[in-house]
Amino acid sequence: MQYLLTFRSLTYAQRAARVLERAGVTGTVSRVPKAAAAKGCAYCVIVAARHRDWAVSILTGAGLVPERVILRHPDGTLEVSE
Repeated sequence: MQYLLTFRSLTYAQRAARVLERAGVTGTVSRVPKAAAAKGCAYCVIVAARHRDWAVSILTGAGLVPERVILRHPDGTLEVSE
C-alpha cells in the first residue's frame, strides 16, 4: 500500500519530495489520479505506507502540510485517510 500526500501545485509537491528525501524518506512526485482530484489538488508525493506518519510529521514541521492524505490499496482503489 502507498499513501498519496496531495499538494496544491507541482512546486509544493517537489519541495515536499526534497524535504522528505533529506530526511531519508523516498517520495515520488506524481499527478493525483482523476478519481481523487479535488479543489485543484493536482500533484502528490507518493510514500510507502510504513512512512506515512513520519512523512506527514516531517512535512508539517517544514511548513508543507499536505492538502489531503489518500491511501492507495494494492488493487488501485483510493481511500481518503484522516
